[in-house]
Amino acid sequence: MSPRNRTSGFTIIELIVVIALLGIIATVVVPNLDNLSPRYKLRSAARTVGQTVAWARSLGGGVGREYVLRYRLEDSTVEILLPPEPDEDPDLDFDQRESLGAEVLPDGVEITGIIHPDGSRDEYGTVDLVLDKYGSSGSHIAILSNEDEQSIGVYFQAILGTTDYIPGDDAEFPQW
Repeated sequence: MSPRNRTSGFTIIELIVVIALLGIIATVVVPNLDNLSPRYKLRSAARTVGQTVAWARSLGGGVGREYVLRYRLEDSTVEILLPPEPDEDPDLDFDQRESLGAEVLPDGVEITGIIHPDGSRDEYGTVDLVLDKYGSSGSHIAILSNEDEQSIGVYFQAILGTTDYIPGDDAEFPQW
């Protein structure tokens, strides 16, 4: 009997196990990378606000009904308020409407203001913005800040349906 000629290396089973372990580690580590830097937490929060605004607009246009975007500046939350049911009063008060749930921003990030197209600014309280079924109302800039005093503006243009991210310190509506 002659000895087998073996080459060193890994079996396919060993490779699969290592790849599976790396996948498990990546699913645990990657979502937490935003918390490493205040700048990345701020960017992540801005994306969350931008996606919520875009979702509310698409709901209104898709269903053909009025949705309301509610910012609670003290809590640094944004939520979508549903339109009244067809059998309810169409002028139902916003506080009585059902919510899809509040999006809470990461610790250390807060909504410091809402800028309206006319230049007015809300810096406290609850701000309700109506997104009508035609997509022609609800333009605003939400200013978000972090603990390092960095800020970013989430600029929503209702008619175009676009969301842009601009430096928050100099955020203002373009004057045509």
